[in-house]
Amino acid sequence: MTSFGSADGNVLYLVVTAASGAEGTLDRIAAEQAAGWTVCVVATERSLHWFDAAAAAELSGHDLQTRMRIHGEPLFEPLGDRVLVTPAGLHSLAKFSLGLADDMASGLVIEAIGRRVPVTIEVNVGPGFAGHPAYPEHLRRLADAGVSLVARPGGPPLPPF
Repeated sequence: MTSFGSADGNVLYLVVTAASGAEGTLDRIAAEQAAGWTVCVVATERSLHWFDAAAAAELSGHDLQTRMRIHGEPLFEPLGDRVLVTPAGLHSLAKFSLGLADDMASGLVIEAIGRRVPVTIEVNVGPGFAGHPAYPEHLRRLADAGVSLVARPGGPPLPPF
C-alpha cells in the first residue's frame, strides 16, 4: 500500500511539527490552496498547541491526520502527490534522516523519501541546536536522498552541508 498518487496530481500533504513557525499553519494552508493545491494537514501531536486544529481541518476541507493508522484501517484520502514539512526543527530532521517513523508525520515523510515523492522541508533550527555536530549531517543525508531543504522564511539561514 502507498500513501501517494492522487488521481488529480495536486494533493499536498502539509506536515506540521512542533517548532516555531507552526503558528502560521492556517495562513500556509490558505497560501497553498491559492497556489492550486488540495491541502491535507498531517500534524505531530506535539504541534497541536501551536495552531487551531479544528480551524485547519475546516479550512483544508479534510480531517487533520495525527496518528498512525491501525492495521486494517484504510489509508486516509486523498492520496498525496507532494510533501511540505513546515516548520522542521532538529528533532524532526533527525527522525526523517534516520528513518525513525514513530508517528504519522514522520512515517509519511519517510515513506515519501523512500518512494521518491517530492519532499520539501522548511528548516527552522535555532542557533543553539544548529551548533550541534549532527545538524549538518542530517541535512546532508536528507539532501542526498533528494529532499529539497530551504530555510523557513524569516528563520535562520541553512549552514553549509
